Amino acid sequence: MRFEIVHQFDLPLDAVELAVLSPDLFAALAPRLPNIETLKQLSHSVRDGVFERVWSYRANVKVPGFARPYVTPEMLGWNEESSYDLERHSARWSIVPHAKPAWRDFFASTGTYRLVPRGDDGSARVIQGDLSLEVPFARQLAERAILREVRKAFDAEALALRDLATLA
Repeated sequence: MRFEIVHQFDLPLDAVELAVLSPDLFAALAPRLPNIETLKQLSHSVRDGVFERVWSYRANVKVPGFARPYVTPEMLGWNEESSYDLERHSARWSIVPHAKPAWRDFFASTGTYRLVPRGDDGSARVIQGDLSLEVPFARQLAERAILREVRKAFDAEALALRDLATLA
């Protein structure tokens, strides 16, 4: 399933970018994610014009009855790994489930996001991604449910970016 999410900011690109780079972004984001039990920053570094971070998530969601035999508690955790090119104002990201390595072949989510200037001294963040869940039952239903949660996370991050960029 391919998706695109766009957030408009009434802030200049530089201000939003500073918020993206902030080591405090994950702390500003966590309270906005009620379905996330824990959010930890595992790494945060800038080297040679590239910002890299790894965040670890653990969801606190009710698994539908039909999926309980297949979804283990460890499957509700994942790492988001992203690499942001400061010159291009763009990042590549991927999701790595905490599930057993053999089970990771059933789920994939990768994508990009770009910060782009708008003519009115504003900016936008354009997120494009692919999400794939290779399961024999209710695949489309499950992918849509996952995408709803992905959208909630990116929307919450946009609010946190606005707050941090306004404070800068």
